[in-house]
Amino acid sequence: MSYHILHISTPDSKLSVDKGILFCETPIGEYKKIALQDIKAVIILARGIVFDNHCLAKLLENDVIILHCNSKYQPTGWSLPLERIVRPKAFNNQIAQNKKFENDLWKQIVKSKVLNQAMLLDLVEVKEHNLYNLINKPLMSEANIAKQYWQHYFTQLGTPMKREHFNAQTFPNICLNYGYAIIKTLIYRSIIVHGLIASLGIHHIGKYKSTPLVYDLMEPFRPFIDYYLYKFSTESKQDFHNENFKSWCKYTANSIKNYRLEINGISYKIIDAIDIYIEKIIDAYIKFNSSDIFLPELQKQYLHIDKHRNREYEE
Repeated sequence: MSYHILHISTPDSKLSVDKGILFCETPIGEYKKIALQDIKAVIILARGIVFDNHCLAKLLENDVIILHCNSKYQPTGWSLPLERIVRPKAFNNQIAQNKKFENDLWKQIVKSKVLNQAMLLDLVEVKEHNLYNLINKPLMSEANIAKQYWQHYFTQLGTPMKREHFNAQTFPNICLNYGYAIIKTLIYRSIIVHGLIASLGIHHIGKYKSTPLVYDLMEPFRPFIDYYLYKFSTESKQDFHNENFKSWCKYTANSIKNYRLEINGISYKIIDAIDIYIEKIIDAYIKFNSSDIFLPELQKQYLHIDKHRNREYEE
């Protein structure tokens, strides 16, 4: 399985493709290369990155999704492959929008997210929190849970503040939004590749230029980014307090690459676990039965660095 997320952060670099290999040339003449089949996403972070239509077409033909960021490192858009029908029954059942099935599926997804948030608070040594009790209430209040979660989380991060979803001004929130954008990119890619319709959500309502299914399906993975930011803050205090965003970009990419999830006794990279997650969602759509979906558990991930394949690609 391919697993690389490429961060292009050196201004005026040039990307090109030849014989199935992506090349990156920096302004000082340095070259790096990687096989297209080993790439799942390219993140454009710097100004003046040059790549022609042939390069772009080859990336998209290989189901690579490209995330574009502005000068403040804020994600602004995607280049992605064309949507396609892969499994007609799943496609037709998604269009049918069976409300009972979608409500059941959404309850499992949001419960998974909150369970991962509760696990994270345990991991960061919050002594007392009420999230486990709130999960099991007949009418679970997401707003109340979010309020408590973020209060505990930012306190443990050492930067008490509120969660900023859009146009974030504080460094931790900027980091979180960037990390979530990476997860959204991987979810979006998998949705397109496996033939679901991103504009038809389970819970979030479709709006102009929106992709509600991406936001629905990424929910259980959000606490993974929260955990990586906490680890980054504790392992790289100088970088964190000096607001070194490029260090966070590299740390995020390495975390997604090096952390693994255990699924049925087998370990998978996070980036590949997302594909398994989407495949199980498709199976649920085919059967209109959400009982057998795979939901990621934060406590089942662990750090694994393959010394023989621990390659980095950052320009």
